[in-house]
Amino acid sequence: MTEQAERMLLDYLSRVGDAAYGRLPARRRAAYLADLRTRVSRACADAGAERPEEVRRVLRSFGDPASLVARECGGDGGPRAAEPPRTDAEDAPAARAATGNRRYRAAPWRAESAASGAGRPAGGAAPAGRGRLPDLAAGAGAVRRHPPEALSVVLYLVSGAVGDLAFLWVLGASMVALSGVWSRADRWGAVCGPIAATLVGMLLWRGEADYIDQFILGSLLDTGVVGLRLAAVGAGLYLAVRLVTLRGAPAAR
Repeated sequence: MTEQAERMLLDYLSRVGDAAYGRLPARRRAAYLADLRTRVSRACADAGAERPEEVRRVLRSFGDPASLVARECGGDGGPRAAEPPRTDAEDAPAARAATGNRRYRAAPWRAESAASGAGRPAGGAAPAGRGRLPDLAAGAGAVRRHPPEALSVVLYLVSGAVGDLAFLWVLGASMVALSGVWSRADRWGAVCGPIAATLVGMLLWRGEADYIDQFILGSLLDTGVVGLRLAAVGAGLYLAVRLVTLRGAPAAR
């Protein structure tokens, strides 16, 4: 499930909790929210729902929060007026149990996101100018979760974009090779790809040299560095995309 779809699910559970507040005791409310999350997650898995529009269809099949709580309270005879008001501190343990240690009360931007999603056409097209916000948020979150890996991406891109700084690729490749976040395929591709491109560029050199060391140096500084820079930019862009999709768990070595 994508990060935006997960936020949509948590916002839905938060609205159900708001609707159940004052109608169900705290313990029963927490148990109900935990069970509801399990049922929604299972329904999403059965339907193969990963993207926000797919998760939204699953949530619609469960009904709006007020209707869910009304069905849950059907045998209780209405609201529980005798239950004393509870503070946010008292509700916090129940909220964490239902939402997996996430904030129980939806932040204003989450509520706005859910409201805007509910009002979209059935085709799922986002209004112009707003489709980039989730991507920017995901990118910023990836940088906060993996700052060394984000720095290595920057080193790759800078070494490929600025010819005088091509040597920075060595530092970026070292950081990628030592990282426990990238997968084995990512590390091999990011390190070996630019090396292979450099060798190919050196073989394409049309200059002349009397000795092998002169050939190596001349071809490296001429066409070899061009292959290195092109491959570094490609690897940097690939790693940037992969970084956004990472979920924080170290990859298997």
